[in-house]
Amino acid sequence: MALTRDDMIRILAEADPVGLIEAGGPPDEYAAEADEILALQGVPQLTEITGVFAVSFSEPGACSRETARWIAEEMVRRAGS
Repeated sequence: MALTRDDMIRILAEADPVGLIEAGGPPDEYAAEADEILALQGVPQLTEITGVFAVSFSEPGACSRETARWIAEEMVRRAGS
């Protein structure tokens, strides 16, 4: 997948799974999670994406499956652009 780190950070900021951007956080608030997701092999599975957020925020439901699905779809869409 040919996404840059900046692309991934933008996708996560748009998805804002934990509400950090909405609460006034900087656009790169999810940089650590972007790095973790980009380190996964191939197209990440929904459980891998939700797992990254569960570990980062010590909360199993930090990223919903619906949000993870949108993130995965955006990754594929933007990588193909």
